[in-house]
Amino acid sequence: MLYTSETFVPYNHPLREAEVVFLGIPFSSTSTGSHSNYGPTVVREALKLTESRLGRIAIADIGDLEVVPGSFELTAQRIKDTVEEIALERSNKPFPFLLAVGGNHSITLPLCEALKPKTIVVLDAHADCRADYLGNPHTHQTWAWHASKFAKIINIGLNALSTEEEKEVAENPNIECMPPEVFCEAYEKLEGPVHLSIDVDVFDPSYVTTGLPEGRLKPEQIWPILEMLALQISSMDIVEIADTQLPGKTGFLAARIIKNVLEQKFIEL
Repeated sequence: MLYTSETFVPYNHPLREAEVVFLGIPFSSTSTGSHSNYGPTVVREALKLTESRLGRIAIADIGDLEVVPGSFELTAQRIKDTVEEIALERSNKPFPFLLAVGGNHSITLPLCEALKPKTIVVLDAHADCRADYLGNPHTHQTWAWHASKFAKIINIGLNALSTEEEKEVAENPNIECMPPEVFCEAYEKLEGPVHLSIDVDVFDPSYVTTGLPEGRLKPEQIWPILEMLALQISSMDIVEIADTQLPGKTGFLAARIIKNVLEQKFIEL
């Protein structure tokens, strides 16, 4: 018997059999704060140490995307190609629940361009809805502006907004911002497919290590949101994890979020 492991689950299921596909995307070339290249590794290690029932779910950890450092465009195309290849590998089976771990928030745009959700629920301290940042149209500060052209964006936990973004939020009918307690009252049912994107900078800095620590939420404020969304979402990403050691506090929080979502979605309580 080989006592070896290549992932966080007891058995890494073949892609064609998986209910959940875990994909690391260690791209952070557009970051202006701490880099999040090690996010996928940090989260995998935290998941190994987190008590859970994830072994009862058919999970395929397909590893990390080979990103192109310094090029959002080439990395974005690789993300889209990977999503397409997952669909081809599945043949006639339904597309699995895709869980992506970044990397910075720019990765969410090509993910959603490939997955085509109608609604994107975003937990983030920032709106990320500028048309460009310092002349660059594709950064982690601009992804939601592009995504709002094909999906409704609901931002929860916003705490930092530029003047340009204030105008965009006020005028763009596809971008809505609200506190967590309002979301649970306002949106019992969302138009699907639904993608969930979590930027860990939505949390108070005492809970996370991340690039731009401007968040104010406590983890307990998002558990009701995750419970409400678990059965509605068909994909999710967690980004901006900037831990530089193992184990890391941000990695453990991300692992708790993943555990809660997947257990509620796939395991009957």
